[in-house]
Amino acid sequence: MPFTAHDLRYRAEETYPALYTHLSRHAQRFLGSLKYDSNELDIVVGHVVEQLVRLGLLGGEDKTPLNALDHLTDAQFYAFLNRSIKNKAIDRLRKRRVLVSSMAELESAAASAGEDDPFNEVVETVWGPPPFATPEEATLQLASQQDLRNILKHCLKTLSAAPRQLQAMLQELDEFGATELLHTVIEEVKEEDPHALETLSLAHASQHKDHAHKKLRHCLQQQSSHLTVTVALRLTEYGVRSTNAQEYIVEIQSLAQEHLSQEDVRTGLNELVVEGYLDWSGTDVVHVTADQMKRLQRFYKDEEE
Repeated sequence: MPFTAHDLRYRAEETYPALYTHLSRHAQRFLGSLKYDSNELDIVVGHVVEQLVRLGLLGGEDKTPLNALDHLTDAQFYAFLNRSIKNKAIDRLRKRRVLVSSMAELESAAASAGEDDPFNEVVETVWGPPPFATPEEATLQLASQQDLRNILKHCLKTLSAAPRQLQAMLQELDEFGATELLHTVIEEVKEEDPHALETLSLAHASQHKDHAHKKLRHCLQQQSSHLTVTVALRLTEYGVRSTNAQEYIVEIQSLAQEHLSQEDVRTGLNELVVEGYLDWSGTDVVHVTADQMKRLQRFYKDEEE
């Protein structure tokens, strides 16, 4: 069943199955050798669905302002969806270290995928249920995205003490088209300090942006209640350089405080090992390389992941 951006905004419950089928079909085409990997397929499809939720389109109705997607023609909207699927699929292929010789191979794979497309042979998808099995789940996802948006807004406002860094981030929001969040932050910052956003010179803008990104990442980690994010944050805060300048050491006992037991810490550490952020074998002292420490400083997961 064909659908439009308007359908997704105002008739999400009826339209979602068609959206999911469309995204799944194209994800399979672009995933190449991973096209029968149900986990990879869900990741790619889920990424685009989350994009639509985050942009306020999927189920947004009149609760979220219209954005650029609402004004695209049907052909342009489908092109946006397909490009998003393609980019995420390529990203997953690279992360799984699948050899892809060129973009041309992906294009030809997409063109020739019709004959062996499982959608032609089965009625029920072999990849399991869609990300939102019910309207209630979609509502919960929308609520969690709103919570994350509020956390991001709070963290942006903490940059007020560094006006140039705040201005650099507001400029980036504008470039990404996050106009609603941009205007909300500007209004709230001006309410607290009318002079906070007076025009400033942004010489060395990239440096201001880098510093702002580091502060935002740290703030987002601090605001998270996700166990693994909390453990990752404490590793970066309590890590002490060992005699080897390229390594940090952290005792589990020092991580187990402020409402976290040692069992909680070990659970979080095991998850970080699974995610590929640590090489830890259950000892009471955690050894973290300098490279791993940098990656932990960027680690973040949504509450529902």
